[in-house]
Amino acid sequence: MPVKSNLWVMIMAGGSGERLWPLSRRNSPKQTLKLGYKKSLLQATAQRLKPLVPARRMVVVTTRPQAAVIRKQLPEISSAHFLVEPAARNTAAAIALGTAAILREDPEAVILVLPADHVISPDSKFHAVVRRAAAVAAQKEGLVCLGIAPTYPATGYGYIEPKGGKVAPGAYRVKRFIEKPNLSAAKKLIRKKGMAWNGGIFCWKGRVVMNEINRYLPALSRLQDGKQLESVYKKLPSVSIDVGVMERARNVWMIPADFKWNDVGSWSSVGALHLCDTAGNVALGAHLGIETSGTVIITDASHLVATIGVKDLIVVRTSDATLVCHKDHAQSVKKVVAALAAHPHRRKLL
Repeated sequence: MPVKSNLWVMIMAGGSGERLWPLSRRNSPKQTLKLGYKKSLLQATAQRLKPLVPARRMVVVTTRPQAAVIRKQLPEISSAHFLVEPAARNTAAAIALGTAAILREDPEAVILVLPADHVISPDSKFHAVVRRAAAVAAQKEGLVCLGIAPTYPATGYGYIEPKGGKVAPGAYRVKRFIEKPNLSAAKKLIRKKGMAWNGGIFCWKGRVVMNEINRYLPALSRLQDGKQLESVYKKLPSVSIDVGVMERARNVWMIPADFKWNDVGSWSSVGALHLCDTAGNVALGAHLGIETSGTVIITDASHLVATIGVKDLIVVRTSDATLVCHKDHAQSVKKVVAALAAHPHRRKLL
């Protein structure tokens, strides 16, 4: 059953997934990949949301290069609810665009905002956390974020520090947001009670977040009427909702999330989603390993990848490109994408 009649969902589906090159491309971005599952990350996200809201209250925000494939993967969502950004302007603009569209249909909407490309389990725990977040958003009229329990001192995520003073139904006021720390700082942060990762999942009343956007990012108010989007959008500031609004707003709450979460931010993260063999290897596709350990291999059933005497590598093979790197450099794959973009004859590989 849906949580309540005015709960809506905004799926953010405009990410490029550069760290998952060469599988993730402009026309087949990360969220459209299956990565060893029966459904794509995007389809799994939509499926996970169905017990909470019907498809008629789902809105997808994406970009022009991705719009066609995104629509094809989610045929149950009305075409009117696919919002295409004329230009990439980060999450604040995307959320303002989606919120304005929802408010034109439902001025009292409570909106869950989440990325299209995260892996979450089990669904039952996710649903319970969302219900708590929706209740707090409605009762406190604040901005609610879901806090992911840290499992290691991550330097690639932002952190949320609660003030304490837990209130029903399990929410904390937010003391501060900490942007991606270095390793030393991250080790200290995870020792603090209640500290959480910022997973980029939010819940709020539409009019409440729009008021905050108008206060802190007034240029985005031009999106409210949905007119002249092409000319307006390109002039907007490129800023994340975290930096532009969440870190500045006063009435911000956190709901601790007890579900398993993976943002699939690198090939190492993909490896962590699947069972490994006795040598710690994860292979999606045909692989023959000799004296190989801790390695992630992505290929297909028709193309064998053989490895000998290697450890802790990432090997990703597609029809026109192959990536080989050490796991320690998984976050640096985006440097390859940047290098391809700078090379006129290799941009076709993006």
